[in-house]
Amino acid sequence: VDYTTYRAIRMFLNNRITMSSDDQKEPPTASVQADNTIASDDENNKKQAVLSPLPLEWTKMGGTIDDPSPVDIVRYPWEVMEISPNPEETHLTIVGTAGQKITRMGSNLKDYVSPNLTHLVFRSHLIRTMEGLAGMKNLELLELYDNMIDELQDLDGGEGGLPGAGLKVLDISYNVIRDMTPVSLCPNLTELCECLVFFFFDFLYFCADEFIHLSSC
Repeated sequence: VDYTTYRAIRMFLNNRITMSSDDQKEPPTASVQADNTIASDDENNKKQAVLSPLPLEWTKMGGTIDDPSPVDIVRYPWEVMEISPNPEETHLTIVGTAGQKITRMGSNLKDYVSPNLTHLVFRSHLIRTMEGLAGMKNLELLELYDNMIDELQDLDGGEGGLPGAGLKVLDISYNVIRDMTPVSLCPNLTELCECLVFFFFDFLYFCADEFIHLSSC
């Protein structure tokens, strides 16, 4: 008999013995029952006096079901930070912070940024769709690290296959992209960062298994 079956049998026998011993006890008298009821009520009152309402405001758990998810809130880059279309500006970097995460790049993004933009960084946001890149003729570095993008898009929407054809660095780490075929639209890449989320979690599970195995030795 294996250990699980043995434990089940022991629990069953213990329950039978307990039930049998309870049946043999004499029923309590009316006075004993009354005393037990009073004592039980006193204990319940004490417990109720100790309990206090949960600090919903302090834990920020007092929201309603109707509150929108942060992912569903439409927030464009120019709403998170002031963006200048000044031709002298070549770099644009916006790193996500609590309460100020971009959820949409915007199909008209190029209208808000410098026409000479070479570096575009939207790191740690809630972006799900790549858009607004067509027309960025001078883009050399595109970093969309730590977002929710599931598909590579808009890399060849401009004339001459731009901006993909001009990219030298593409960082799409920690997204949920499964098809990397569109990377072929970027023939001049010298650096590609593609640590994808599902690969990362597989690695974590592997590490956890190895840790459990080693700690049990």
